[in-house]
Amino acid sequence: MRRVLEVLRFVAGSAEPETLTLADAADLAHTDHPDLVWINIEDPTDAEITDLAETFDLDPFLVEDLREGSNTAGQRPKLLPYGDMFHVAAHDCTLAGGGLLQREIDLVFGAGWLCSVRHPVDGPESDPDPFPMDEVRRRIKTDCANGKEIDEGLVLWAFLDVISDRYFAITTAVDDRIDVAEERLLPNRDDDDDTPPKDDKPEELYLIGRLLTEFRRQVVPLREATGALLRREDPAIGDAALLRMRDVYDHLQGINELIETQRDILAGLRDVQLAVVSNRLNKSTQKLAAWGAILIVATLITGILGMNFKDQPSLHWRDGFLVVVGIMVVVALPMYLFFKKKRWL
Repeated sequence: MRRVLEVLRFVAGSAEPETLTLADAADLAHTDHPDLVWINIEDPTDAEITDLAETFDLDPFLVEDLREGSNTAGQRPKLLPYGDMFHVAAHDCTLAGGGLLQREIDLVFGAGWLCSVRHPVDGPESDPDPFPMDEVRRRIKTDCANGKEIDEGLVLWAFLDVISDRYFAITTAVDDRIDVAEERLLPNRDDDDDTPPKDDKPEELYLIGRLLTEFRRQVVPLREATGALLRREDPAIGDAALLRMRDVYDHLQGINELIETQRDILAGLRDVQLAVVSNRLNKSTQKLAAWGAILIVATLITGILGMNFKDQPSLHWRDGFLVVVGIMVVVALPMYLFFKKKRWL
């Protein structure tokens, strides 16, 4: 992955930022200024994180979180305060090969500045859908050009808003997978009883359910972190950014409700799947019982006539075999028609 390190200074009323050095950004971060400083780092090395920590005097626990950001197995979205600094850990998610790929985005910010650290996706897979930084930049430049007051909340909102939009794309893709599973699972009304059962692939429902569970673990904590920001955990975030943050919170709330709805649908499909399997078993049992009842009469007749006694009626009767078979057919045919009418056969 191509590493990116850029330091930009935005001024209210202007869409084009000024390029700074990391030391200049740190000097501005420790002073009271009306501008917005944004440090953007992609796929950081240990040396870059160490340089960032020393320049901005970051807390050691915060530095440890930044170093472990590329390993999302034990991480979760969160908002943590470190004195006058704050840390938001968010996970951008995409679908690849039916599974959920995650990349952690750490947002460290204080009054008038924000540092974004973007890590690669977890696992050996290539990144099928890179995070759209151009869209984040467009939001920031538009707000800076149209706003009279700017703060770190605008950059924070731009990242969270893009992440929430990408969450919606995941819910749409999951809806499509559920629709495909539903069409394959539910029987067609036009099919007759002799139609062979479809390949319902029960593992597909399990994989979708596991994906939704993993996805929900990213959405709910990020929603709570956004709610904490709305409660002015960072007093430097202005009203304009908070208003936009409210929209992000509503989006995350809606996504969580969609996930819960999809999980309910999956639970219903699992019940339907069990009912379909049970019905197929009952149908097979009915067929076996019907044929058993039909053949039991013939078995009884042949069993009696097969007994070894001297005065069998068909022993010296030339047409005895045909008569006995005819009796079997006469007895079995009404039973067959009866079971056929009852749709057991």
